[in-house]
Amino acid sequence: MEEKQKADATKRFLIVTIVILGIACICLLVGLLVVLQKDGDGKDKIVHCEVEDMFKHQTEPENPGVFEELTNKEIEGLKEYLYEQAGLDLVRPSKSKRNANYIFVAELHLPNKTDVIGHLDNGAAQPPREAKVIVIRGKQPDTWINELVVGPLPTPTYHKPLPGINATLPYFYRPMTEEDYGSVTTSITNQVHETLGNLINNCFDAKLKDCGNKCIGFLYASSFSPASSGEQTRKTWYWLTYVVEYYTLHPVDFSVLANIKQDGVDIDVVWFKGNQYKSMNELTSLYTNGTVKCDPQTFPTVDKNLFSAPHRRGPIPETANNKRSPVFVQPDGQRYNVNGRRVNYMQWSFDFRLSTSYGPQVYDVRFNNKRIVYELGVQEISVFYSGHSPQQRFSDYMDSAELIGPSAQGLVPGVDCPNHATFYDTKHITETSEIADVTKNVFCLFELNTGEPLRRHHSYYESEGKFYEGMENVILVLRTIVTVVNYDYVLDFRFYQNGVIEVKSMSTGYILANAFSEMERKYGFQLHDSIVANFHTHLFHFKADLDVNGQSNRYEFIDIKSETAPNEFSKITRSTYSQGYIETSLKSTEKDAAYKFNFETPKYHIFYNNNTRDGYGNPMAYRLIHNGMVKQVIPEGHNKEPAISWARYQHAVTQQKDTEAHSSSMYSMFDTDDQVVNFLGYIEDDKSIKDEDLVLWVTLGVHHIPHKEDLPLTTSTGVAPSFFLQPFNYFSEDPAMSSPNAIRMEPRNSEVFIERYGMSRESKTTCVPRKTNFEDKIKTDTDIVFEN
Repeated sequence: MEEKQKADATKRFLIVTIVILGIACICLLVGLLVVLQKDGDGKDKIVHCEVEDMFKHQTEPENPGVFEELTNKEIEGLKEYLYEQAGLDLVRPSKSKRNANYIFVAELHLPNKTDVIGHLDNGAAQPPREAKVIVIRGKQPDTWINELVVGPLPTPTYHKPLPGINATLPYFYRPMTEEDYGSVTTSITNQVHETLGNLINNCFDAKLKDCGNKCIGFLYASSFSPASSGEQTRKTWYWLTYVVEYYTLHPVDFSVLANIKQDGVDIDVVWFKGNQYKSMNELTSLYTNGTVKCDPQTFPTVDKNLFSAPHRRGPIPETANNKRSPVFVQPDGQRYNVNGRRVNYMQWSFDFRLSTSYGPQVYDVRFNNKRIVYELGVQEISVFYSGHSPQQRFSDYMDSAELIGPSAQGLVPGVDCPNHATFYDTKHITETSEIADVTKNVFCLFELNTGEPLRRHHSYYESEGKFYEGMENVILVLRTIVTVVNYDYVLDFRFYQNGVIEVKSMSTGYILANAFSEMERKYGFQLHDSIVANFHTHLFHFKADLDVNGQSNRYEFIDIKSETAPNEFSKITRSTYSQGYIETSLKSTEKDAAYKFNFETPKYHIFYNNNTRDGYGNPMAYRLIHNGMVKQVIPEGHNKEPAISWARYQHAVTQQKDTEAHSSSMYSMFDTDDQVVNFLGYIEDDKSIKDEDLVLWVTLGVHHIPHKEDLPLTTSTGVAPSFFLQPFNYFSEDPAMSSPNAIRMEPRNSEVFIERYGMSRESKTTCVPRKTNFEDKIKTDTDIVFEN
C-alpha cells in the first residue's frame, strides 16, 4: 500500500512538472513571436504564408482580343452553326465516327497579318473572330478532308475553304481518332490471338487476352509511309510489348504490318525473331512443324526494383539526407501582370496561346512597346529512328499527326515549374468534345534567377577606378511541356532584361527500345538483358515572324573572313601576319537565304529595317544566335524525308504570306507524295526578301544515341537546343541598365559603399516560401494531372 502511494505521488509530480514545463514553453514561444513581430525594434517580422490556391477561376473576356483562344460562347455558336449545315452532315462526338462526317479539330484562325497590324497599330477595327475547322468526311460515296474557316464568331454565318489549302484532301491522310486506335488495336489483337496465341504464350510467357497478371499487347505503332510502302494506303507497324511500367522498355521481337482500310484491318506481314512471314498462317504452320523455334522469355518481375519503373532507389547521399532542396521566393510578390493572355514584364509584353494543332505560340512581342516579333511558335516536332527490325526502321514520326496541343497536360508545381509560378489552363475542341475539353495547368509563367550574372566587372586596381558592378540574371519564362507517347518535350520562351528572347526545347521521358538481336548492334547499344535502344534524331521547327522596326526588313550576313598581309614591324624577312575581318553580304531572295551551316564560313545573321539606322550608320538590328544546330542525316528525297524538308536547313528566311502560315501539317505522316504543306515551295518560288516582311524558320535538333544512363528515364541535361534573338546595335546601350536588379560597390573613406538602386536586401519581413494546395487538390480533382 505504501509503495502504491509513493508511485501515485511520483506520477502526480511528473504530470505537474510536464504541465508546468509545457506552459513555460508556450509562454516562451509567445514571447519570442511577440519580439520577432515588433516592427520598431529592428527585428525581422516573420510572416507565415497562407496556402495559395493556384486553381483560380480564369474568367473569359466578353470581347476577346485578336490572339485570344476561342471562348466557350464562341465554341457554342460555332458548333450550333456547323451541326445545322446540311451540306456537312456532321455526326456529334458521342456518335461513331466510322463511315461518318465529323469535326476532327477546331481552333482559332488568325486573321491576315495586315488586318491585325492595322488594328493593333493604327486603330482600325478588330478583324472578325474566326475558327479553323477540320472536317473529316468518311460518309460514302464521298470521302475526303475539308479545312474550313468559319465566322464571324460567336454567331457564324459562313464557312469557306482555308486559304492556301486544297478544298479537298485525300481521306487516307486523316490522323487517327481515339475510336480508330481502339478499333484497330482490338481487331489486330483478336486476329493474332486466334491464330498465333499459342506461339505468343509459349515464347513470351504472356497472353493477348484473358491474361491475368501476365499481359502482352500492341501498345506501340509506327506508321508505314507511302514513301516507304509504295502504296497510297494507310499502313502501320504494330509492336508487341509487355504490359508493364513502362512498356516502351519491354518490347518483344514480334510485330505486324496492318493495312488499315475503311471497312476493316488486314495483316499483311508478320515479323518474328528477326524474320518476316507473309501471313500469320505461314508462321503458325512453320512453328507447329518445328521449323520455327524460339528461346522462351520470362514475363518481367513487376516490383519497385523493375529497371523500367522510376521509383527512387539506391543510397541517399549523406549530405542530402533529410534536407530539402532550395526553393524560390518572391519577397515582394509577382513582378509581372497578366490581363487575359497579355503579359507585361519589365519592358516586355506579349500574348500567348496553345494551338491545338501546333502547340505553344506567342504573339505581338514588344520591348519598350516596340514590336520585335509578330508571331513565334512551334511548327513541328519530329523523331526519325534507325534499326534492323522494320518496326523501328520505319519509325519516323511527325508529332503534329497526334495534335501537339492536347499532348500538353497538367504541369506539376515544384518539378515542372517552380512553386511560385502562375498556372494557366487551355481548352481544345477535338473529335471527342461535346463541349470544349479543358486542360488545367498547361502553361506556367514565372521569374527565374539563373544564378549567374547577366553582366559584371570587378575593377580592383585604383588606377582602373576600383569598383564592382554586376547584375543578377533574372528572366521571365513561359513554359509548357508536351508528352507525345513516350517522350516529353519542355518548351520555353525566355525573356531577358537586356532585350534578348530565347526559345528552348528540352527532351526527357522514355526511350523507345527495340528487342535486342545481333543485327541491331549497328544501330545502338544493348542497354538491358533483352533490349537495344537505337540511334534517332529529335527535330524541332519554329516560326519567327520578325518585325524589327516595322514590316520592311532585310536579312544580311556579316561574314567573318581572314586575311594575310606583310608584317612591316617584324625583323624577319617577308614576315606576314594573319587576322580576321568582317564583310557584309545582303541576301536578296529566298533561295539565297536558305542556310546550311558551314564551319569554314563563320558569320553573323542579322535582320533590320534599312530605313532605321543609328547616328553612326549602323543598322538597328536583331541577330539570330543558333545554339541547336543538327545535321539531318537522311539523304534528301529518301523515304519520309520530304515530309521534313525544313530540316535540310538550319534556318530559312521567306517573304511573309498569310497562305504560308505553317511549315508542316497533321497529314505529314502520309502525304509525302503530294504534301498538303510543301515547305520547299516557300523557298523555291524565290521571292524577294529585300525590304520585305520576313519570316525566319529555325530548325533545332539533337542526335540521340541512347546509353544506360537513359534508364529508366532520359534526363534533360545536354539535350536542350535553343536559339536566341539578340539586339545588335538596336539600342544605344544595354537596355538592362535600367533594371533595379544590379549592385555597385566602391570604396569610400575606408568603407565599402553599396548601391542597390532602391532594392535593398534588408527587409522587415522574413519570407516563408509559398505553399500551395496542389497535393490536396489533386486527391479529389485528378484531371489536373490525369485524364479521366
